[in-house]
Amino acid sequence: MQIVKLCVLTSLLAINGVWAQVQSQDFSHWQVNGELKTLDVEQQQFVSLWLEEETPQKRGTVILLPDWGVSPSAPNSVDSLRQALPKLGWETGAVLPPAPMQGLMQQIEAEDTEQQQQYKKNLQAVIEAAKQNQQEQFGFQVIVAQGVMGAWLVELLSQQQLTPPDGLVLISAYYPNQQLNKKLAEQTAKLPIPVLDIYAEQYNQWQQHARELRLTASNKNQKLNYRQTHLPATADNEPNSAKLNKTVYGWFSSLGWY
Repeated sequence: MQIVKLCVLTSLLAINGVWAQVQSQDFSHWQVNGELKTLDVEQQQFVSLWLEEETPQKRGTVILLPDWGVSPSAPNSVDSLRQALPKLGWETGAVLPPAPMQGLMQQIEAEDTEQQQQYKKNLQAVIEAAKQNQQEQFGFQVIVAQGVMGAWLVELLSQQQLTPPDGLVLISAYYPNQQLNKKLAEQTAKLPIPVLDIYAEQYNQWQQHARELRLTASNKNQKLNYRQTHLPATADNEPNSAKLNKTVYGWFSSLGWY
């Protein structure tokens, strides 16, 4: 038990430390492909990167949320999808999510604390602001969320605190807590919207167990619009990025969006 608690504490400290590094960057000097926009939410500014569709017909908009402490343009983040989907007819917007407030993750086992409620409110406001920044609100609406952000997003959707998109893509979604991963599995299985659940090798120890729980819960609840798929290797190499893009395109096609 002490070893498990130590692993949790180490994960939380790493998340907060990496996040502080990302937040300290001057985003105006990023060398990135896309339009840099700031989202003004309750007297705070959040960074987002946008690319327009490159086809005559727009399929819709994909909003992408990288994991905590990962920039929207990092190669091990959601960047390959951000840059590939416009060629397939999608407008993409990658958003740097709200920073975890002091003590938020340390209280992760507590049930819906005031800090957790405030964080969900902040995240919901950022996502809604991103939707308003679309060039044109047309077509299908999809959200892609990586790591811990995938878990928080499922929480918002399960509690009906966010307008559900037409589809949800989870990439290595997890909580750094076993009990919460069980809750995440049940919430995912009961979402009415289609879910593509991608898990990557070597992401971390939590996501492997979390994805097994989600697969079991979805099978038990007969969630027919749930698909889980494996992404080999790590997310920062070319073959992996190509497979990720192909997997998402194939899922879109299976939903009849092409």
